[in-house]
Amino acid sequence: MATDEEFVFDPKIVKNDIESVRKKFEGLMYLDPRCDPAFKALLDSEDSLVNFLNGIMHLEGDDAIQSLTYKIQQEENFRLPEPYSVKFDISAHTKAGKRIDVEMQQVKLKEYISRMMIYNAILLLRSKSDYNKEIGFQNLPDAEKEKYRYKLPEIYSIWIMDHSVDFMGKGIYRDEVALYNKSNIGKDGCLPISSKNKYIVIDLAKFDKKFEELESDEDRWLYILKNAGSSRSSIKFGNPAIEDALRRIECGTASEELLIRQANMTDYINVCRAAVAESYDEGYEKGLEKGLEKVALDMLADNEPIEKIVKYSHLPMEKVLELKEKQAAFSAK
Repeated sequence: MATDEEFVFDPKIVKNDIESVRKKFEGLMYLDPRCDPAFKALLDSEDSLVNFLNGIMHLEGDDAIQSLTYKIQQEENFRLPEPYSVKFDISAHTKAGKRIDVEMQQVKLKEYISRMMIYNAILLLRSKSDYNKEIGFQNLPDAEKEKYRYKLPEIYSIWIMDHSVDFMGKGIYRDEVALYNKSNIGKDGCLPISSKNKYIVIDLAKFDKKFEELESDEDRWLYILKNAGSSRSSIKFGNPAIEDALRRIECGTASEELLIRQANMTDYINVCRAAVAESYDEGYEKGLEKGLEKVALDMLADNEPIEKIVKYSHLPMEKVLELKEKQAAFSAK
């Protein structure tokens, strides 16, 4: 089964035979569940996914999920008007009617917030379409159609980020995002204007609880996501759903297919991260240089001495002289 990231690169480019793969994971107890193949294997059972979602969504008692159906790597295709598709990591539908998308994101993309919004929009549209089919909307009398035309099920977009999330405050590793009206923000009792559409965002970079500090199932799952890939011994919580999930990503018993896909994806993610870091550094340097050039140009316009411009702009003498020539040529036009 191909995973989301495997649709954007050619696995044949990465040569990982089973012998070399086993050496890569030698000494490790588990595959890293932050990486796409292991993440999906970890949650690939109803019991484990129910336990995970109840923990992450803070559902207890009568509100807790009892059963669900789910798909790993759920592809959705729409026309906008041109064809457009996304692939949900894990798509779930609870017995109570909740629709849930769970995404694990390792690499920090420049437009990651836009991606979250697009996935959420498609989840909402798909959920509405499925709901209409369930109630037989097309066969309802006209009066009933008006009653259900805009009725939505509850939908949840869960994003687990293995990187800093810019809009979340210092020390906050879990946040909920919903639709609020501006006039009530900051006031006591401020509530979303709708409870039908929620984001739950996890910033794993900020989750730093130690094993002995874990209190809830949410804590335990986040601890596993962040630490299982570097563990050299078994992680035990006495929770059958969690321990069953961990068995599926044990390095010693994982299938050769899963091991190879995990190794390929790990190599790919490392290349992506290096490229993103290089791009960021290059962009930062260009931005910094552009700012320094503005300082130099402003000082040149004020006829400041070249030596002083070099000192305060931190640009080389040659660059300042080049800017002076360009400025003189522009002024002569």
